[in-house]
Formats: sequence, C-alpha cells, structure tokens
Amino acid sequence: MAGCCGSDERSRARKLLWPAVWLLIGGFLVGLWVWERQPHHHHTEVGPHGGPLADWGDGDFHLEVVPDRDAGTVSVYVLDRWAKKPKPIDAGPLTLTLKTDPETVVRLEPSPDTGDPAGRASRFTGRHPVFKAEAKLNGTVAGTVGGKSYSGNLSQK
Repeated sequence: MAGCCGSDERSRARKLLWPAVWLLIGGFLVGLWVWERQPHHHHTEVGPHGGPLADWGDGDFHLEVVPDRDAGTVSVYVLDRWAKKPKPIDAGPLTLTLKTDPETVVRLEPSPDTGDPAGRASRFTGRHPVFKAEAKLNGTVAGTVGGKSYSGNLSQK
C-alpha cells in the first residue's frame, strides 16, 4: 500500500512540474525575443575602420566616419546594430554636416563596397578641403532608408 500512495504523489508532482518547466522555458524564449528587438547602443566610440560612430534609429544602424587627410575625402560606412559588420542600405546620397565655422555640409555619394548588392551600398564618400585638416570631426550624418529619415551625431575624441 505504501508504494501505491507514493506513486500517486509522484504522478501528481510530475503533472504540476512539467507545466512549470514549460512555462519557464516559454518565458525565457519570450524574454530573449524581446531583448533581441531592443536597441543596443554601441559600447565603443570607434568603428572597425578607426573612425567615430554615429547612431541611427536607436541602434538600427551605426555610421562610421573615416577621413582621408591626404586625399581630402571622407568615407562613411554603414554598420549593423553592433557596429561590427557592413549593412548595405538603399543607395541614395547622405549628408554630413560638420560643426565648423562656418558650418560645412558635404554630400556623400554611394560608393558600394565589395559584396554590397546591386542598388545598395554600405559605403558613402565625399570630398571637401576640411578633411585635409587635422581637426576633430564633430557633426551630424543624415539620410533616408526605406522612406524613413535618420540623423545621428558624431564626435571624434
């Protein structure tokens, strides 16, 4: 008789335990799904090419601004939410506005990088004498992706 009652208690415990286990697993998966969709701000101020970063759309994109002092040009790289990998966007122009006196506005044209699909670019370039100077870059990068306007500030330390 003792075996009979113990078996009922174990069976009841199993019936209560499994739903709790599945509830915990489901809660974990939902939490992971929600976390993945939250904006993740970069923890670095410098991108993979050594330039300062601008954040677009609370982490949707990061833009790295890399001047070439010798050529007087600038390359702006569009990166993923972690500011690690290229993220090609619609190949329309971008605008870089630098806080200089007077203000400097540079149109950035698409310059697709190796591996960018047709009609999209992860690199944009522009030319202006201001990039020959050794001054720190401070300003804003603006553009439109998929009909949505983005703008992000950058500050070179």
